[in-house]
Amino acid sequence: MSKKTKQPRQRKSRTGISYFWAEGIHNIFLNGFMSFAAVSIILACLLITGSVTLISVNIDLNIRQLQQESEIALYIDENFTYTQARAMEKELAAIDNVDTVEFQSRERSLEDLRRQLGDDAYILEGYDSNNNFMRDGYRITLKDLSLAKQTEEEIKKISGVANIVVREDTINALVRARQVFQIVSFTLVAALGAISIFIISNTVKLAMFARREEIVIEKMVGATNWFIRWPFIIEGMLLGLVAGGLGALAEWGIYEKLVGTVTNALPAFTMAGFEEFAVVLIAVYLGAGVVIGVGGSVLSMRRFLDV
Repeated sequence: MSKKTKQPRQRKSRTGISYFWAEGIHNIFLNGFMSFAAVSIILACLLITGSVTLISVNIDLNIRQLQQESEIALYIDENFTYTQARAMEKELAAIDNVDTVEFQSRERSLEDLRRQLGDDAYILEGYDSNNNFMRDGYRITLKDLSLAKQTEEEIKKISGVANIVVREDTINALVRARQVFQIVSFTLVAALGAISIFIISNTVKLAMFARREEIVIEKMVGATNWFIRWPFIIEGMLLGLVAGGLGALAEWGIYEKLVGTVTNALPAFTMAGFEEFAVVLIAVYLGAGVVIGVGGSVLSMRRFLDV
């Protein structure tokens, strides 16, 4: 009775996409501690960057609200009739940097002054619509506060403008505050992004170092650089996605806690709801995680592929 010949076990194809994914996942567990460290560092960087950015967005929101409240007060020549005064509105609205134009009659201005004086309003006794020292005017808000001076010069060219009151100190302070927070936000994004790429790069380097002999053999038998690269790119991408997903969830909790704390401490400070930018934030976190992960992987592989 003849013995059956033992057939050699067939190896699975090493060219399919499933192989790249399997190897990428294997690399993550091969260097478990460094993978955990990479996810933790990327997560921390995303949370710090995201939190600072969200704070900056809310500060910018409040600055915009203050900007709308920061008006230019315009007073019309007392010799102008009511009809002439109202006709100026179109000219004012036609100026590029003017956002809103609101007419304020002298009667309304007198009533506003009474309210502002409160208990001291008695000093205005005897003044009414027939005896009114106030002037017709306009309240104007601007699209860009930094252009307030140029806009003021354009307004002065309009016939009938007697006086313009611009709170330049307030406007300049708001412009400087916005610039500072924008610079801080951009700087942190760049710095923490670089740190994250450095960490993920070193994580992938460890995985490649552990498999350096296998990589050499694959190169010697004709494997292309991209065949070798893909598992490590997938490894970096998966690490970035995990960090991005966890970061988005953690940011939700942190932001909700921050909103409660800030609104209790500063009732006048407006905080946007998380749902207003939740979709964008999740997309940015996942996208940033992928970019950081893949970028770190690509940067780390060149030396190992020079065989």
